[in-house]
Amino acid sequence: MTLGLRRGLSIALLILLAPVGCRPRVPAGAASSNATAMGSWDAWRDLTPLVSIARDHAPAPAVSALERASALLRDGKAASADRALSAASGGAGHHWVAVARGDIAALHFTLCIRGVALRLADGTTPSATERQADYSEQTRVEPGDVSVEATLVNLDAAVNSGEPALSTQARIARARLAAFAQQCAANEGVGDMARQVVEGDLATLAAEGHLTPDLAYMWAGVQMTRFSGSAARPFLLQAKEGGFNHPAVTFMLAAIALEQRELDQADELAKLAAAMYTEGRDLEHQAETRFLQGEIARARKQPKAARAHYEAALALEPRHSASILARAEIDLASDDGVAVAGLQRGMSALLLGAPTAAQPDGKPDGKLDAETARLAANNLEQLLVLATEPHQVQMVRDALLERIDDEADPMRRGLRYFFAAMLDVRLREYQIARGHGVLAREEFVDSGVHPPIDIEAFLTRLGDG
Repeated sequence: MTLGLRRGLSIALLILLAPVGCRPRVPAGAASSNATAMGSWDAWRDLTPLVSIARDHAPAPAVSALERASALLRDGKAASADRALSAASGGAGHHWVAVARGDIAALHFTLCIRGVALRLADGTTPSATERQADYSEQTRVEPGDVSVEATLVNLDAAVNSGEPALSTQARIARARLAAFAQQCAANEGVGDMARQVVEGDLATLAAEGHLTPDLAYMWAGVQMTRFSGSAARPFLLQAKEGGFNHPAVTFMLAAIALEQRELDQADELAKLAAAMYTEGRDLEHQAETRFLQGEIARARKQPKAARAHYEAALALEPRHSASILARAEIDLASDDGVAVAGLQRGMSALLLGAPTAAQPDGKPDGKLDAETARLAANNLEQLLVLATEPHQVQMVRDALLERIDDEADPMRRGLRYFFAAMLDVRLREYQIARGHGVLAREEFVDSGVHPPIDIEAFLTRLGDG
C-alpha cells in the first residue's frame, strides 16, 4: 500500500488510533462470530444494550435511572438524559450510572471544550463530522457540561469494580470516551495517556469478543496502522454487520481490497464510499476517495483515468499532497517538464497557508504570518514524507526551486529553500544543502516573521555553525 493511500486511510478513520507500545496482535478469529452480540449501533444510540445487561446485574434504582435516560435519548434529549443520571449518581448502583453517563457523553456530545468538558444538547444528534473542538480561552464551561476527567475517573472505578459484567460495560464506555479525549486533548500528555487507555481497552474487549460495532471499527484502525488490511478486515465487517455504516468503513474496505489486488471489488466499494461522502457533503473525504479511485485505476494500468481522479481530488481539496505527487508521477512517464510544472502548481496551494483576517481570501500573493507559515510548512512536510523514491525526491526538489525568484513573499521563498535543502540531504548533496539552508535563513530574516522551523539548528547539523 502506498504512503499516499496510508495517508488517506488515516484521514478516513473516524477516530485515528496511533500505535502505542507493542501489544500482541489479537487474531482475527477473536472477533465475535455474532456481529451484533454486543448490540447493534442503532441500539447503542439509546443505550438499549446497556439497559438490557443492567436489568440482570444492577440494583433496581440504577436500572430505573438507566431506563429513564434511555427513554429521553429516544426523544433526542441527551442533555436531559445526563441530568437524570446525574441526579441518581449517588445512589445504589452508582457505577452503572457512571457507565451510562460515559456512554452518553461519548456518543452524543456536540462540543469538546479545550479537552476539559463535553457539551450535550437536547434535540441534537451530531454526526462525527459535526462534532467540534473549541480551544478558545474565551469559551466558558457552562453548568451541565460533562467533565472529561471526572467521567474517566468514575469509569476507572467501574472497570476495577470486580464485577465482570459491569467491568466490561465500563471498559466499553471508557474506550469510547478516551478515544475522543485523545482527539480533543487538554495537552500532549493527556493525549498520550488516552491513546494507551484506548488501545488497552480495545485489545481486552477484542480478546474477549466484546467489541461493539463502533469499537470494532476503532480496533480495525489499530490493526490497519499496526499490521495490515487483512488483519483489519474482519473487524470492519463486524462493524458493518452491526450497523456501523459510516462511509469510512466502506472506504477502508475498498483500500484493503486494493492492497490485496481485488481491483473489481475495490472499485465497487470506492464508488459506494464516494457516493456516501458526496451525500454527506464531506469534501475532504470525497477528495480522499477520488485519490483512492486514482490508485485503483493506476493499478489497472489506466494512467489517463488515474490522472482524472487525481485532478478531481485536487478540485475538491487543492492541498491534497498525495494527489499532487501521484499526478506528477503520471506526468513524469511522458514529460519531466510537465511533471515539475504540475508539482509547482500544487505547491502554490500548499504554500497558501490558511486565510486570515488580514488576508480573508487567502490569495497566494498575500504574505504569510507566523500561523499561516506554520500551516504552509506542515503542508510541504506532508509532501516530503510521501516522496520516498529518489526520483520523487529529486522531482519535488526541482519543483521547489522552479521559478523561486518569482515568489513575492520572503517567508514562502525561505520555506521553499529550506525544504529543498532537506531534500538535498536525502540525496546526499550536502554542499548544495548548506547553500540552500543559508538562503532560507536570509529569506526568513527578510520576512520579519518568526519561522516555523529552526534553521540555525539545521545549519549547525550540516556544519555551517
